[in-house]
Amino acid sequence: MRRMPPYHRSLQRSQMTLTVLFDLDDTLLHTNMPEFIPAYFGSLGQTFSNLASPKQIAQQIQFAVAQMEANQDPSIGLHEIFSQNFYPPLSTTEGENTETLTKFYRDEYPNLQAVTGQVPGVLDLIDWCRSQGAQMAIATNPLFPETATRQRINWAGVHPEDFEFFSSFDNFHFTKPNLTYYAECLGRLGWPEGHVIMVGDSLTHDLLPMETMGFPTFWINPPEDNPGRPHGSLSAVKSWLPEITSRAPVELVNTPEVNNAILRSTPAVLDSWIKENNGTAFTVKSSPAEWNMTEVLWHMADMEAEVYLPQWQQLLSDPSILLSAPDISQWAVDRQYHCRSITEAWEKFVTARKKSLFCFEEIDQKGLFQTTIQHTIFSYATVSELVAFTARHDRIHLRQCKGLLDFYKIY
Repeated sequence: MRRMPPYHRSLQRSQMTLTVLFDLDDTLLHTNMPEFIPAYFGSLGQTFSNLASPKQIAQQIQFAVAQMEANQDPSIGLHEIFSQNFYPPLSTTEGENTETLTKFYRDEYPNLQAVTGQVPGVLDLIDWCRSQGAQMAIATNPLFPETATRQRINWAGVHPEDFEFFSSFDNFHFTKPNLTYYAECLGRLGWPEGHVIMVGDSLTHDLLPMETMGFPTFWINPPEDNPGRPHGSLSAVKSWLPEITSRAPVELVNTPEVNNAILRSTPAVLDSWIKENNGTAFTVKSSPAEWNMTEVLWHMADMEAEVYLPQWQQLLSDPSILLSAPDISQWAVDRQYHCRSITEAWEKFVTARKKSLFCFEEIDQKGLFQTTIQHTIFSYATVSELVAFTARHDRIHLRQCKGLLDFYKIY
């Protein structure tokens, strides 16, 4: 369907890389949520007492959090959603409260550490994972700002720098237990090949979504004696991981639900990368023949707007139509991807992708995912197979972009 640029070997991760996603609260840190959340809300209520009563502040926080949890738009970050829904009803703005919040998280929030406690074996497990060359990320529900999550990681006795990232409402677009949240996590890791593991204490928020994607999980201190899946204390994870890595890595589950989550998360991942890195990172190449990140994103944008989206629209109009694809082999050169704006590429990509996502909803409503269609490239294929191909295309290029960003940071 397209001619791919050479994929430089320096950007390829080992096939047997171990990737571990850790939940934070009541996994790496005994957060004691039944006490922590009321204390947190109470402290915030006192901080904002000039705006409303502590009860009203707590209610407004809960409302804003509910809007974050409901988000399905990959172009809007959680921080923006919270600000839009928390401050206006209180007749104020985020800007007017920046200094107050900075002071709160510097002077008041640290007092909440007294409610929490360290979990035995945390540092030993993290050190062991690092010694095995594992890449690790903290996949905590991103309902807190970056500074609040960073402090809790420190309270756990580990270093935030030991992890590829930790999710917060400052760098994520989706929340748990949304499958798209986990796709966003894995996208930020460059869709790692090899073993991918989730370790957490919540069946619904940590384990089931990752199991839906096909990945093994470990349940920390489950409430039942026999939960029917690997479980135990955090210290037991260390002895369980070699058992998992001795087997062949599992395949990502190929279902419309999983592929839809991947396709929805991709613009979000790219949005974060663009915001977190400077322009030089988007022009670096690991070899003269390799695309840079700007070229990759323009390729993705033009493919989405001019190949994939028209394909879904044609399918909805007439499933019996013969689908064709244009010759894109010279687009990168003819359209001069290398000297164009990466921000404009992302805007084109996310605009077209959101239209594609609406098409998927209609395809699902009409029960067309298993419909066989004719295609000039694939001959005969189901709609579900075409969606899976598109999701795979996303994963390939996110892996490529992550490799380029890593290359830039090293050199």
